[in-house]
Amino acid sequence: MSAGAKSWEIQLKKGEVAYLQFDEVLFSCASAELKLIKADGKVILICKTEKPLHYPNFVFQNNVTITMERFTTKCSEANISFVYNRIGFRLMTACTHVQTGQKVQFVATLTGASNFNLNCEISYNNFKTGFSTKTLTAERSFKYPGKYTVSAKCFIGGRSSLRPFATPDLVLYVEDFLSATKLQISLQQNNFQTYPASTELIFHHKYYFPISYALMLDDVIITELQTSQTFDKKKILSNETIKFGLNSTMQQLVGPGKHDVILLLQNHVSSVTYSRPVLFYEEIKNLTVMTKQYVGLRPNVFVISVTVSSGAPVNLAIDIISNRTRLSVFRSTKFCPRDCHTMAIEATLLQADIYDAVATATNNISELTSSASFEALPQIHDVYITSRGFEYETRREVFIFIRGDMGKYQMNLTIGENAAKNLTLTISKTKYKHVGLPNLPFDAEPYMLIKNESLFDEAREVVVLIRNEKQSFRFVGYVPKALPLSCLVSVRIREGKVGGGLDEPLKVVEELVLSVDLNFRCVRELFSVDYKWRAYRVTSKIDIPKIGDGVQLNTSSGEPELVIKADKLLPGMYVIKVNVNVTSDERLNVIEKGDDYTLVEIPKRKLNFLIKGGDVVEAGMNTNILKFESSIDFNKHEENIKRDWFCAVTQEDLPMTKEIGKIQRKGSCFGWQTLYVTGDDVMEISMDKLVRSDRYYVRLIVSDPHYDETFADQTIVMKSTSIPNVTLRCRSNCGKLFSPHKPMILQLDCDDCTRHSWLLSLKSGQQLSLCQNRRFCKLKNSILNIISTSSNVTGIGYNVDGDMASATLILNPLSPPSGGSCRVTPRSGIAFVTKFNVTCSGYAQGQASLKFKFSVKEKGHDNLLQSSCDPNLYDLTLPSEDFVSDVTISIAICGLRQSCTEKTLTVTLRKTPDVNKHLTSDVFYAISSHNLQKTAQVIPPLSSAKILKPFLITQILDRTADYPLNTLTSAKQVADVLRHLTESFGVANEHHVYQLVRTLNRIERIVHKHSSEGDDDVIRSIAASCVVVTSHLMEFSDEIRFKIKENSRMTRLGKLLMTSLVPGEDTMTFKTKSVQGRFLKLNNDVINPLNDSSFRLPNIQTLSNEVINVEA
Repeated sequence: MSAGAKSWEIQLKKGEVAYLQFDEVLFSCASAELKLIKADGKVILICKTEKPLHYPNFVFQNNVTITMERFTTKCSEANISFVYNRIGFRLMTACTHVQTGQKVQFVATLTGASNFNLNCEISYNNFKTGFSTKTLTAERSFKYPGKYTVSAKCFIGGRSSLRPFATPDLVLYVEDFLSATKLQISLQQNNFQTYPASTELIFHHKYYFPISYALMLDDVIITELQTSQTFDKKKILSNETIKFGLNSTMQQLVGPGKHDVILLLQNHVSSVTYSRPVLFYEEIKNLTVMTKQYVGLRPNVFVISVTVSSGAPVNLAIDIISNRTRLSVFRSTKFCPRDCHTMAIEATLLQADIYDAVATATNNISELTSSASFEALPQIHDVYITSRGFEYETRREVFIFIRGDMGKYQMNLTIGENAAKNLTLTISKTKYKHVGLPNLPFDAEPYMLIKNESLFDEAREVVVLIRNEKQSFRFVGYVPKALPLSCLVSVRIREGKVGGGLDEPLKVVEELVLSVDLNFRCVRELFSVDYKWRAYRVTSKIDIPKIGDGVQLNTSSGEPELVIKADKLLPGMYVIKVNVNVTSDERLNVIEKGDDYTLVEIPKRKLNFLIKGGDVVEAGMNTNILKFESSIDFNKHEENIKRDWFCAVTQEDLPMTKEIGKIQRKGSCFGWQTLYVTGDDVMEISMDKLVRSDRYYVRLIVSDPHYDETFADQTIVMKSTSIPNVTLRCRSNCGKLFSPHKPMILQLDCDDCTRHSWLLSLKSGQQLSLCQNRRFCKLKNSILNIISTSSNVTGIGYNVDGDMASATLILNPLSPPSGGSCRVTPRSGIAFVTKFNVTCSGYAQGQASLKFKFSVKEKGHDNLLQSSCDPNLYDLTLPSEDFVSDVTISIAICGLRQSCTEKTLTVTLRKTPDVNKHLTSDVFYAISSHNLQKTAQVIPPLSSAKILKPFLITQILDRTADYPLNTLTSAKQVADVLRHLTESFGVANEHHVYQLVRTLNRIERIVHKHSSEGDDDVIRSIAASCVVVTSHLMEFSDEIRFKIKENSRMTRLGKLLMTSLVPGEDTMTFKTKSVQGRFLKLNNDVINPLNDSSFRLPNIQTLSNEVINVEA
C-alpha cells in the first residue's frame, strides 16, 4: 500500500452484521480508488474511475477492511464520508432434538437496528413468518420426523433494494417418541439353536424414525447398530425387521444355555428396553448319578448328586423307585453351564427300603439316562456330649444330645474305664422340649437328651456308639474333672437368650459388642478371669459347630468384650463361643471354668455412602473442572469393591445397571456416547468436554461380592454467572439415612464466602431458617424429629460481591424401634437394699438386632448401667439422698445407626441406714472379672452411701486401670466409675493419682481412636466425667497438678471435646466441689480436627463460674 493510503478494519462478533453506508455526494472516484476487502481476502472493487458510486451501501456478516488509495501523490485528499452500524441478529431454540408433535419455539432477536427500516422473516421448509420488531417468537410442531433447516433473514430498505443478511442455519432434528406399546417388538427365534454354530436373532417392530440399536446377552455387549439417517414416509405403520448375527465367538462369551437377550432401542428423545430369553442348545454328555449308600428318613434330607460333563440347557427329571413305590422328587430345567454340570438335589423319604435314583436329562438335541442304588433306613446325624458338675461332690451330670431319624437303635455308652452300658434307643419325636439345660452351641429342639450321672476323680472320655440295622455311628466327648467347690455359678453372654440352647441369631449390620456376665455365689480371694472368644461358621442354628468351621476373630486374648464388625466377616451365620477361666493370682492355676454361646448372623448388606459435597451442588461459569469423590475410602473399607461413575444430562437416563451405562446412548454428558466415565476412586470431568446443559446428573454404582449392589447420586446445577464454590460436609449423623435421635452437624465449605445462611425445606412445603450467618449448622433432635422423607437442608454461601451459591442435602430419617414396652419390678423399694429388675419386650428387630441402653441420671450425669442386646437388666440396686425420692431409669432402644426410642420408668425409694451386705461382694466379683457393666451398676450406690473401704477403693482403681477398653461405651462406663469414686472419696494418695492418670490416658486413647465414628453425646459425657476426675486430681497437691499439666496424654484428653463442639453453642456444663462452669467454643468459623486442636485442661482449682473457651 502506498504512503497515501488509509485503512479501516471492522471486526464483528458472532451473530453480528455490519451495515456500511457511503455518502454519495461527498465521495467520487475522481481522486482515489476504494476497496472493500472481506475476511477471506476477497476484494470487492467499488470504483477506480471518476464516476461516482451508484449504490454506496453494503452489508457484511464477517470482518471487513476498507482501504483508500489516491491516484497520484499530487492530488488533494479525497473527500470520503461513510458510516457503519453493528446489527446483532440471532436465531435460537431451546433444544435441537425434539419429538414429533412437540411444539418448538424459535426466537429471533435484533439489536442495534432501531434506526433502520427492516423487513425480516423466519423460514423453515416452505413456511415463512415475517416480522419487523426487535424480537420474534415463532412456535410450530412437526408431524413427521426428520432433519429440518430453520433460518432467519432481514432486508434493509425493502426486499429489492439490498442483498439480505441472515443468521446461520439452525438445524433441528425431529424424532419419533419410542414406547413399547407403539413399537410392538417381537423376537423371531428358531425352535432350537445349536451352540456354538452361527445363528441370527431377528426382531420385528413397527417403523419409527430414527432408531439406534444395542444388543446384549446377559451383561455382555454384543453389537450396536445405527439405522438410516433418512426418514421414509412410505414405511409409516409398516413392520421393520432388524437382524443380528451371532457367530461362535459371540456365543462363547456367555456359553450355552438360557440367556437374556436385551435389545435397547433409542434415539435422542426416548429409549425402550426389550428383554426376552434365548436358548443355545449343546449336546448333553456323560450323565452320572451318585448318592450315599445309606440315607436317613424324614425329616432328614439327603443329597442326590447329578453331573454332566457338558450340555445345556438340561431338562432334568429325578425319580426314586423301589419295589413298592415310585416317587418323583425333582422336575426342573437347568439353563446355564454352572447349574448343569453339577447339581445337588435334596430329597427325603418316609419308609426304609432299597431304592434306585433314576435321572433323565434331555434337551432339544439329546437325551441321557443314569441311575444309582441306595438304601434308606433310620440314621443318627449328630451327637453332642457335655457335662455339668455338682457342688462339694465329684459327681458330674453327663448330657448326651442325639439328633436322628425316628426309629429304634442299639446304643453303647462308655465313660472312662467304666464298663459299657448297652441301651435300646428309641427316637419317637422330631422336636423336644428341654428345661434346665447347660449352655449349648446349638438349638436343642430337634435333639433327644440322655442324662447320666457318674463319679469323676479325673477327666474322662465319653464314647457313644449307636447302631441301626446296617450302620454304626461313633461319637467321642470329654468330661472334665469335677471341682470340689465352685464359686462360679454361671457364664452368660448378654444377648437376651432364654434357656441353655441357641435362640434366634443376632443380626449384625454394622457393629455388635458382646459382653459377659459372671455370677458368683461365694467369695474367693485374689483371683483373675481370662476370656477366650471363638467363632464357628454354621448353616443353621441346629448345627453343632466343628473345629474345622472356626474363623479368625479380630480380638485380643483375655478381653471380656468382643467387638464384631460386619465388614470383617463374610455374610452368613456364626456361633460365638466364650471360654472363661478363673485363675488364682498367686499361682495362675485354673481353678474354675465356664463357657457360653450365642448365634449371630451377618446379612448381605449395602454400603452406606454418598458423593461428597451434597446431593445437589451448584457450579458457575468460573468452574473449569467438576470433581467427585465418595464419602467412603473404598480402598480401606473393602479391597474387592468396584466403582463405576456415570454422567447424564437427565435423571431418567441414569443407568440402573453398570452394563446399560456402558452402551452408547442418549442422555450422556458427552453427546451420543456412553454414560460411563471412570472406575477410579475419584472422577474429574473437564467442563469443555461436556455437552451444554443446565444440569448434570452423576451416579456412582458400587459392587462387591459381599454386598448388594447400590448407588449414590449427585446433581450439578449450572449457573450462567460466576459464583462461589460451595459444598456441604457432614460431620455427624451422616449417610443416606440419618437417626432422629442423634444431632446432625453440617459444615459449609467455601473459601471465598463472607456470609452464610441455612434453609430447611420440609415435605409439607414449610421452610425454616437455621443457623444464620454460621458456617456450621447443628440440627438438634427437636428439628430432626419433625423431618419426614424427602425433606432437605440447603447451605448458602455469599462472596464479597454478593454472588451466591448453594449445596443441598436430601434428608431421609430412620424409623426408630416401636411397638414394645418396658417395665420395672418392683415399682418401689428401699435404697441400697431392694434389687430391681427392668425388662423390655415387643420391639420389632428390623434390619439389625436392637441394642438396649439402661441409664440412671444423677447430679446432672447419665450413668450408663448396661449396654447390650439384652432387653433385661437384673438385680439393680439404686441410691437415694433423700428420705423418700423418685429415681428415673432411662432406656434407649436403638436400631440401625443409633436410631433410638426413649423410655423412662420411675421407682420410689425409701432411705434407711441399712445397705445390702452383698453389694461390696458384688463390687469385688465385678472388678476381679473385669465385668464392666456390673461394675457400673454397683459402684454408684456404694459411692453415694460412702461405705467403700480404702482397700476396696484401691482395688477398684487398680482393676479399672487394667480394664480392656475397646469401645466408647466401655470408656464411658470407666469414666463414670472414676467420677463417682473421686466425687465421693476424693484422691487419697499418690498411688490413687498414678492409677487415675493411667486410666484417663487409656480413655483418651480409645476416644481418640473412635472419635470419627462415635456418638458425640457419648464423647461429651466422657469428657464431662474426665473433667470432674481431673479437677479432683489437681486438688491433691501442687506437684501433682504440675505433673498432670505436663502429661502429654492429659493434654490430648482435652482434645476430646473438639470432635463434638459446634462453635458458638453452649455445649457442656460441669460442677465439682471447687468449680462450676461451662465449655463454649466462641469462634464461629473454626472447627479443628481432633489431632490439630491446642486445647488443654487448665488449672481449674480456683475457678468459679468460668467459661472455658476451647477454640484453637
